[in-house]
Amino acid sequence: MASDSSDSESENIDISNLLVPGSNSKNIKDKITLNTVNSDKTVLINTEEKPKSKPGNKSLSNFELLGLSQNLAKSTFHRGYKQPTPVQRKTIPVIISKRDVVAMARTGSGKTAAYMLPILHRLYAHKQQVGIRCVIIVPNRELAIQVYNEAIYFIKGSSSNLRVGLIVGGDSLESQFNLLLTQNPDIVIATPGRLLHVSVEMKLSFSLLEILCFDEADRLFELGFGVQLTELINVFPKTRQTLLFSATMPESLVGFINLGLVDPFFVRLDTELKLSENLSMSFFSIQEQYRDASFMYLLDKIGNDKQTIVFCSTKYTVEYLHLLVSKFGYKAAYIYGSLDQTARQIQMNLFRKNLVKILIVTDLAARGIDIPILDYVINYNFIDNTKIFVHRVGRVARAGRSGWAYSLLTPDELPYLIDLKLFLGRQLVYGEGKDIDYRSKLIIGSLSTDLTYNEASSIEGYLKVDSVLENARIGSNNSMMKYRKSRIAPSASSFKEAKALVSSKAINYPNPLFTSSQNETQISMINSISGYKPNQTIFEQGLRGNKLIADPARLAIVQFRRKNSDFIENSKRNKQLSTKTSEVQPEKSFADDEYYIPHRKPDADTEKGYALLKGNTFAEQAQNAMVSLTNDDNFSKPINKKVLRWDSKKKNFVQGLGIGSDNKKLITTESGVKLPASYKTDAFKDYLKKSKLPNVQVGQIETPGSSNNYENKKRVKGFHTKISAPKHIDMTAAKQILAVKV
Repeated sequence: MASDSSDSESENIDISNLLVPGSNSKNIKDKITLNTVNSDKTVLINTEEKPKSKPGNKSLSNFELLGLSQNLAKSTFHRGYKQPTPVQRKTIPVIISKRDVVAMARTGSGKTAAYMLPILHRLYAHKQQVGIRCVIIVPNRELAIQVYNEAIYFIKGSSSNLRVGLIVGGDSLESQFNLLLTQNPDIVIATPGRLLHVSVEMKLSFSLLEILCFDEADRLFELGFGVQLTELINVFPKTRQTLLFSATMPESLVGFINLGLVDPFFVRLDTELKLSENLSMSFFSIQEQYRDASFMYLLDKIGNDKQTIVFCSTKYTVEYLHLLVSKFGYKAAYIYGSLDQTARQIQMNLFRKNLVKILIVTDLAARGIDIPILDYVINYNFIDNTKIFVHRVGRVARAGRSGWAYSLLTPDELPYLIDLKLFLGRQLVYGEGKDIDYRSKLIIGSLSTDLTYNEASSIEGYLKVDSVLENARIGSNNSMMKYRKSRIAPSASSFKEAKALVSSKAINYPNPLFTSSQNETQISMINSISGYKPNQTIFEQGLRGNKLIADPARLAIVQFRRKNSDFIENSKRNKQLSTKTSEVQPEKSFADDEYYIPHRKPDADTEKGYALLKGNTFAEQAQNAMVSLTNDDNFSKPINKKVLRWDSKKKNFVQGLGIGSDNKKLITTESGVKLPASYKTDAFKDYLKKSKLPNVQVGQIETPGSSNNYENKKRVKGFHTKISAPKHIDMTAAKQILAVKV
């Protein structure tokens, strides 16, 4: 019966639905190097092989059937997981079998639990032997904190004594030294830069490491963490188990070749359905000068009772919008990359605890952040990367809930929408139609200036009286000018199609989400006026008008049009309506579907969107941009980096240009990787002298007083918490002070 049910199972599987538990253990032991799994081929457990329960005992739960312990299965039930999701059914048994896994599933599909539960099952309990047994690397601090809290919840729910540590940038090095020396964590959740810094300072050994997990793996390799990850991978043992999880994973694993994957199990779910089926999207065509007014109009339509996250391209735009929404009476939190870690936590907690309804962020929060009961996403600036768009709008419509995503588009951003259309494989619909499906099609239309008139006039009034807001707007505009120069260029075909859409004025029709008959008539009149071309110039008018009217052929045409004016007007109106409700259809091809061999893969656009971005950092782009005109006979010859220049300060010839990375002092690690000298200071030695703690080496038995920092520990403010006793009062000095006063 299990095989019959697997054939009839729906492709669009949702977390909230009751799902049959996961894959059979026989499928784990296969020798296939690469296994691509689609959601319409879900493997179910054979019910005939269920362990027979003894009389009086309860049957195994769905998570226990995947191989998890009973305590972990109970913790998932208390967490609210009734049934395992598809990605959990596919990956949990494979991870328990100690095999490398590369998994892709859409946002909100339970990927964190998919790797956290089998990791906790494998590690089982805390070891007295000093050493890190599992490392989970994530791209940003907010996601690290979220994964940390998830691990703590499962550990407490399963009554386990495993210990988890958090090592992220922004926190003090001393606290992280103390964490590794006194608490001996089994699992470390970290960002790559700070983990490498701590490991170099402490000369940390990872000889006991069993599991290495990369969450949002593709983004880690795109953010310029190549040097840090290379050095970390060199110090990790080769016998480890490697796990890669992301919502956007390329089919080709060439970009992850340095990770040392061994016979990986490749799980790729929902390649056809890249977004949640409960997500509705609408795109608004605007002019740049009306972007702020359109944004405030959308906020007004959403209301004060819905939680909304707003994505911007630069931190200066984030600061400007935070000031702008406060002028309109909205309370908002904001986060960007260079914000202090404490401030970031405060701002995120304000939004999580529902104290504010709006969170304005850069793409920092687009990856992995799970914010409960999030209803709306607004893309204030459209993104140049289709993968990041998927992660942006994936913050809503998670775990079976519904959500909306609004995107503002100027004409220069329209080619990126065409790229998104090709990536998602959806139809682009402009104007108003009879059947509007915001979940399966891309609906685009304009926001008329009549709708946003009140917001535009209010913004102009605030800018005139508030110099701080005006300066913030200038800074935002300047930052966007630089951002536009650095963003990735869309494809040439997308440029061509976008140009045709702009010239046809199809995107000028009002968006059906916020429209009325009055707006429709106004847009139609404006388009007719803008398309009017007189037959005569101003100099010719009146000179030959009488001659034209007197022409017999001309007179016959005028009389015919007057007689059939109703028919002509009706035909024009029907033509406009057909254009208005039209969808972008592919051009007809002469190719025979049965015998024609295409020159490119059918899913080439999708794989192009999933591919790892290379050359994102300035250093990589500069290396690719360097051209040697003298090296025209040997193109494989590397660029000479040992050219000497005269340094006036050192009074000597030195290598490099002396700016940027050439101006930094470097150290060479044992693996030969060069790192900034700031990674190796005497901070750890100073900490040992100050704290007088023993430098316990990996493999030794931990000190008796070590414990985790989240078990039976509550900080009470106002009480003495130091180990050392307070100093005695110097009574001699006190008597002298009293004598002086007398």
